[in-house]
Amino acid sequence: SIIETLQELLNNPKVKIIEGGNTRQKSVYNALQVVKNDYVLIHDGARPLIRKDTIAYVLEAVLDKDAVTVMTKTTDTIKEVGKYAFASNMYMTNIKLSASLKSIPEGMLAFCGKLKELDVPPSVKSIGKNSFDYVKLRKIIIPASVQKISNKIFGTKLEENKFTTFIVEKESFAEQFLSSKDLNIEYKESL
Repeated sequence: SIIETLQELLNNPKVKIIEGGNTRQKSVYNALQVVKNDYVLIHDGARPLIRKDTIAYVLEAVLDKDAVTVMTKTTDTIKEVGKYAFASNMYMTNIKLSASLKSIPEGMLAFCGKLKELDVPPSVKSIGKNSFDYVKLRKIIIPASVQKISNKIFGTKLEENKFTTFIVEKESFAEQFLSSKDLNIEYKESL
């Protein structure tokens, strides 16, 4: 049982319990002050299900390298972000939106002045007002999944936007909505 395993570990003279710090970095530092081994393996307790073969790989690889780290591919799960989530990020030059994102809410990228292109993922259904306020996008790709676009995504009426090329699919909502505004539109057959 887990209790018996913990009791065995606690009774093992090779096991030392070290007081943690207020950050992960400080906790690791505290432990490294006590360790006298040539090699140290540090495991993130937030991900407890590590495989034995992964540990064996690290032990083998560390003999050839100064340091080794293990990573796992993460699943893109961001479905919603709040209003003005990335607003005022003056240094953002590009962004890859989550493939699970449901909408671009009000002001999400407002005041991100260096952002020049945006590829809206096919999971997005709507683009809210002021989403790109004070952003001079040169190009935005809008998939057929988008069924609602605020007339003020740039903070002003869309008709006043003459610097953005909207790339849309033929016969999509975006094409119908944007073409009625006399905007610069290009077509892509399938996004």
